[in-house]
Amino acid sequence: MLEEDYNNIISQIKNKSFTWSDYFSLAKDINIILDTEDSFDKQLARNIVIYIIDNWISVPQELRKLYTDIITKCGFYPYLEKEQDFFYLDNLRGEISKEFHKANYLKGNIYFHSAQQEVCDLLLNTESNLVISAPTSFGKSLLIEELVASNKYNNIVVIQPTLALLNETRNNLRKYEDKYKIIVRVADKPVKDKGNLFLLTAERVMEYKDMPKIDMFILDEFYKISQKRDDERYEVLNNACNKMLNEHKSRFYFLGPHIDKISQEFIDKYNVIFKKYDYTLVVNEENEIKKGETYYNDNRVEIKEKRLFEELVRYNEQTIIYCSSPQKSTETAINFAKYLESLDSRNLNAERDVPLIQWINDHVSYKWEISSCLRHRIGVHNGVFPKHVNASIIDYFNDGKLLYLFCTSTIIEGVNTTAKNVILYNNWRGPKHKKIDYFDYKNIKGRSGRMFKHYVGNLYSFYQKFEEEAIEIDIPFVDQEKPLSKEILANTPEEDIKDKSSQEYQELLSIPKEELNLFKKNGLSIDGQKKILEYLKTNINRDYHLIKWNYYPNYEQALYILDLCFKNLMKPTETGGGITSKKLAQLIKICNRLKNLYAVVKNEVKYLHEQHGKDYNSALTSGFQIQRHWFDYKLPKWFGCFNELQKYVCNLYNLTSGDYSLFLAMLENDYMSPRASLLMEFDLPKTAIRKIDNYIPEYINDDEFIPYIRQNYQDIVRNALLSNYEYERLKKEIL
Repeated sequence: MLEEDYNNIISQIKNKSFTWSDYFSLAKDINIILDTEDSFDKQLARNIVIYIIDNWISVPQELRKLYTDIITKCGFYPYLEKEQDFFYLDNLRGEISKEFHKANYLKGNIYFHSAQQEVCDLLLNTESNLVISAPTSFGKSLLIEELVASNKYNNIVVIQPTLALLNETRNNLRKYEDKYKIIVRVADKPVKDKGNLFLLTAERVMEYKDMPKIDMFILDEFYKISQKRDDERYEVLNNACNKMLNEHKSRFYFLGPHIDKISQEFIDKYNVIFKKYDYTLVVNEENEIKKGETYYNDNRVEIKEKRLFEELVRYNEQTIIYCSSPQKSTETAINFAKYLESLDSRNLNAERDVPLIQWINDHVSYKWEISSCLRHRIGVHNGVFPKHVNASIIDYFNDGKLLYLFCTSTIIEGVNTTAKNVILYNNWRGPKHKKIDYFDYKNIKGRSGRMFKHYVGNLYSFYQKFEEEAIEIDIPFVDQEKPLSKEILANTPEEDIKDKSSQEYQELLSIPKEELNLFKKNGLSIDGQKKILEYLKTNINRDYHLIKWNYYPNYEQALYILDLCFKNLMKPTETGGGITSKKLAQLIKICNRLKNLYAVVKNEVKYLHEQHGKDYNSALTSGFQIQRHWFDYKLPKWFGCFNELQKYVCNLYNLTSGDYSLFLAMLENDYMSPRASLLMEFDLPKTAIRKIDNYIPEYINDDEFIPYIRQNYQDIVRNALLSNYEYERLKKEIL
C-alpha cells in the first residue's frame, strides 16, 4: 500500500466523506492485505481499521457485520468484548476465535489480542526465554499478570526501573496474595507455604540475602541494561540480571518498547526467542506545531509558551506536555494556570474533589502554586516531588479530574495514563540539555492514546520530525565490549570472562579476594572504594575519631565521609547539581536535630527564597530535588558503603569500629520507627504514616502489619484523625 493512498483513506474516514461503495471497496482491499505476508502493509491495514472503529458511527449499518469480521481478522478481540453493543459478531468461526483468545487465568472476561495471545502461548506453554519488543499500547504488563495468575512458578522476581512502576504493579497483583507473598523490601522474608513474588529494583535484588531459588525472572523496560543508553544504573541492572541468569538459572521474560535488535551473543548463550511486534490497538498520529514555516526558537520562551497555552485551550482534551526538567515542568504548569485564570476560566476543581489541594496548604504551604494548578485541572509529574503527590496526580488525571499533565522523562519510564494527546515541548532532558534521541521520541509518542479510551492518539511536536533509526540493545555482561566496566566484570563468573588479559580484569585480580568481595557487596565504584579503603588504612590513627561513631554523625564526621565519597564515588558524568559536601553535612546535622527529612526542603526554601529572593516554587522544587536524590537515594548508599569499609579497616587494626546502622535506618525511614518502613513502600504521605504508626499495637509483627490495618482501618482512621487526603491515599494503596 502506498503511503499516499493510506493517507488519503485516513483523511476521508476522518472527514466522513466515505460513501457506501467506498467502505465496501475498502473492506475487500483490507481483507486481501490481511491475507498477505507483507507485515508493513498489514500494519497499515490494521491502522485503517482502528480509524474505522474510531469513526464507527459513520460506517453504513449494512456493512457493520462485514467490518466486525474484519476486526476479528485483525485480532482485535479486546475491542470485540468491550464494545459488544457496537460490533456484530454473530458467526461461529468468529466466536470460536474470540474464545480462543480469552485469558485462562485472569479474573473477569479478559481477552488478548492476537499478538498478545502469541506471546502468552510462548510464556505458558513453552520453557523458552523470551525477549519481547512491542509498542507502548501492546499490553505487555497484562501478560505479567496472566503469568502470575497461572501459579505456574513458585518464586518470581520482577525488576522495574522505578518505585512508582513497582507500586503500580503491586496494586495490580494484590488480588493474588492468596497464591503469593508479595515481597518489596530487602527485609521481607520469603515463605514456604505459598509462592513468593519479589517486586524489586535492581539494587534491592543485589542487596537481598538468602533469596530462594528463582523460577521466573521478569525484566521490564529491559533497554536500561544497555551501556550505550547512558543510564547511570545500568551496571547494577546488569549485575542483577547476571545473578538471576547465572546463579539462579531462572527462566526469563524481558519486555520493552521499540527495540529492533538485541545482542546475538546473548540470544545464542541463553537460547532466547526475540520477538519484535509493531502490533497495536491504538494509532499515534504525528503533528508539528510551527510558526508559519519555521520552528519556534527555544530561547524565545514567552512566545513559544504562549503558543503552547493556546494549543492546550484549543484541544480541550486530556494532554501530556513533555518538559525537560522538574523546574521546567513546574514553572510552565504554573504559568499555564495563570494564563487560564486570565481567561476567567470557571471550570475549576473544588478542594473536596481534589483533597491533595488541602493537604498542600496544610503541610507544604499555600504559596506552593501546584495547588492553584490542581484547581485549574493541571497536574505536574516529575522525579522530585514526593511519591504520593506524583501518584495522586496520575490518579486524578486518569479519573478525569485533571485535563493537563506536565511531565519530565518520568513519562518515558512507563507511567500509564488516559491521555489522548502528547506535546513534545522540549527536545532535551535535564538542565544539561542532553538531546532526546529517536528511542526517547518513540516512547513519548507512545504515551498518546489509550486502549478502550482513545483509539487514536496525537503527538504534537515543536520540533522537526525525527529520522527513523534502528534501535539495537547491547547486553554488557554478555558482550563485554570496551570500555569494560569493572563493576560488571567483578560479578561475572570467571568462565564467562572473554578477555582475561584485559587491563580491567587484571586489576581486579590484583585486589585481595576479601576486599573484592566487600566492594562487590557494597555495589559502588570498585576503584573508588579501593581508594577510600587505602586512605583509611593510611590514616586510621589520625582520623579514628572521625570514623568511630554510633547513632548519628556530628558535622565533622559527616563532612569527612562526604568529602571522601564525593572525591571517589561520584561517576565522571555526575555533577552533583551544585551540591557540596559541606552543604550536605550541614543538612544532615539539621535533620538529626529535628528528626525529619522534610527539614531539607524547608532549609532550601529558607536559603533560596527568603534569603536570596528566588521564586518560592523554584526554591521548593530544588528542596524536593535534594531530598529525593541525596537523602532518599545517594546518602544511604554512600554511608552504607563507608560503614562496611570502616568496619573492615578497624577489624584489620584491632580497633573498635563504628556502627552506622541506626543512622542508616533513620535516613531510610525518615526518623520514624523501623515498622514505619513497611508503609514507606506505599505511596502514602509521611504525615499519614506517622499518625497510623501510633495506632498499631507493638505486638503486631511485619507480616501482620498490613492485614491489621485492613481489618481495623475504621478505628485507625478515626483515632489517628486522618485528613480526607490521607484517607484517600490509604484507601487507594492498602484497603
